[in-house]
Amino acid sequence: MKSTDKFFAAVFVFSTLLFSCAKDAQESGALEPIQIEKKSSARKWFALNKDGFFPVDAPQKAPAALQKPWTECVRISCMAQANEKSPLDISAGGSPKIFALANRLGMIVMSQDGAKLFKDPQFFEERTADKIVFMNGVPIYSVYRNSYFNEKISSRQPFRPFLVQFTADSGVYFPILTYENLSLPQNSEVNDFCWDGKEWFCSIKNYTQSETNFSYLKFRPETALLSISPEKNLIAIQKSSEEEFRAVRRPKDFSAAPARVKNLLKGLPADFDFYVECKDSGGATAREFIHSKSKEPNSISRSVVQMAQTWVAALFEDGTLYLNGSLYANKILNGSKNLALRLPKLSEGYKYTDFGISGTVLFAAWEQTDFYKTGRAGFLQVDLKPILYKDAE
Repeated sequence: MKSTDKFFAAVFVFSTLLFSCAKDAQESGALEPIQIEKKSSARKWFALNKDGFFPVDAPQKAPAALQKPWTECVRISCMAQANEKSPLDISAGGSPKIFALANRLGMIVMSQDGAKLFKDPQFFEERTADKIVFMNGVPIYSVYRNSYFNEKISSRQPFRPFLVQFTADSGVYFPILTYENLSLPQNSEVNDFCWDGKEWFCSIKNYTQSETNFSYLKFRPETALLSISPEKNLIAIQKSSEEEFRAVRRPKDFSAAPARVKNLLKGLPADFDFYVECKDSGGATAREFIHSKSKEPNSISRSVVQMAQTWVAALFEDGTLYLNGSLYANKILNGSKNLALRLPKLSEGYKYTDFGISGTVLFAAWEQTDFYKTGRAGFLQVDLKPILYKDAE
């Protein structure tokens, strides 16, 4: 087995162990979930393909899609909440927008009024798009081409963006940082990064026909990152190490999670093991936490947490959603006590992967998975107002 094969095999095994969902989160919580499937007539299913998104009756009834490695298929790779005080909210009628990065397709902007896709083949068709962060309220994401699944990548690529800015009001994409800015050779890919709000850390995969190795760097822009262009290299780059990169990326114990997150999930049994990807609205790279009390790694359940100014919510892969606070421009829910909701149950082989809430409308990404491959993918749209605010005037 080649070194590259061994490396990715190890990655896939680790990912499966970490993110497998052997326990059902609904059964683990003390709260009785509100069943959205039975009480909501405002739910809508959408599926993705290479042309965009379209309505379907249910995920399993979407047209069959060829299963591909998750880096190569059309799927929602990341969802991020705009800050409630962001100027990006103006055109959304005041409700904060959600940015859903659709791999190989474009950015889907989701709001109280619905969803709209902004395509750009230049940045999406031949690259993997992942990880949205915000700088000064502006969404930025990374792109790369995975050499393991793209053996025919040219040794000379004339244009190699790393970070791309999405301008929400015009729907235009603009590269703000390239491999040339980082002085990286052609046989390299930034396969992971972290921005902690002050400094950027990058893991770089360097590959040849016979081997793959990794190097690490960090940089702190000498000027506002959004003012950098491929022609202006105003970055102070330093070498980093595997130890330093692992330190900033390694999930921390759940005891170190924000107080709002610990309060939200305090009803889960002490022996229920779970992983949390915690995102701040309009913020930097998600923080990761693990609650693990058992000796069985297969029992860890994955959840995504979105922290907005007035609410915090956690979505597990089985569709269990925990919520606390007040949705944008609405009253506080349940006397400030936690709520549990249950999204429509997915068929075997499907899972919820990410979510966001604009106003009172929830959007949740779903996909059909088999180990490291993804088939059908799309998102669910649900208006929570008739469910959570049915007694409001």
